[in-house]
Amino acid sequence: MSEPSKKANARSLIFLHVILLIYVGSSVMSKLASGQEFLSPKFIMLYGGVVVLLMVYAVLWQQVLKRLPLTVAFANKSAVMIWGMIIGAIMWHERISWLMIVGTVIIIAGVCLVVMDD
Repeated sequence: MSEPSKKANARSLIFLHVILLIYVGSSVMSKLASGQEFLSPKFIMLYGGVVVLLMVYAVLWQQVLKRLPLTVAFANKSAVMIWGMIIGAIMWHERISWLMIVGTVIIIAGVCLVVMDD
């Protein structure tokens, strides 16, 4: 692979992970909305934010698929579990257990095996 294409591929992977963080952000907003009174202004604002983030994610995901093979994009999508655990631990002080880590490793390894099969 030439140097310019390696840089373009690296930029595409970084772009992909920014998009995945947007996706995780929609989950964060959803969790925050669940703690609000139903149809209160704060609930509507947070839930609206979920919808907006998911729309942005959907459009940007299509842009990633133009730049990266589908197998690579989906293999990296498993990073959402890792980002979710990290954000949950930071924002809500959720405990990350060894079973969660082992489960995440098994899922990521399985996805990698599928991708390497191609």
